[in-house]
Amino acid sequence: MGRHRTAYEFVSRYMFKIGLSEGVTPPVWTFETDPGDLELLATMLLSDHELSQSDYFTLELMVPENRILRTSYSAWCDLYFSCLETGKIEDDGKWLDCSPTDEYPSHTAQAILPYTNLNK
Repeated sequence: MGRHRTAYEFVSRYMFKIGLSEGVTPPVWTFETDPGDLELLATMLLSDHELSQSDYFTLELMVPENRILRTSYSAWCDLYFSCLETGKIEDDGKWLDCSPTDEYPSHTAQAILPYTNLNK
């Protein structure tokens, strides 16, 4: 299994553990931001090359509050890049299911949504 998958599966297992997913499909990564901050968010997520070579689109989603897992984006990046280097998860996951705090400010929060098959 690829090292990058290990990190994503860590989050998937957590979502399954708290009843947000069936544990089979990966979650959907999204971000909550004010419309005026979309350009700032794009510059945080995309390289200068990506921004100059491509257009980006934003989607507005209406998601029930109890279907959103808010996590720290910076803590996710730390876990992901560490996992790429070591192939292991050495993390307690306390940054999962966080509310904005001084340690995890709202501008670094990502909203992870469970994949839902509406055809079931």
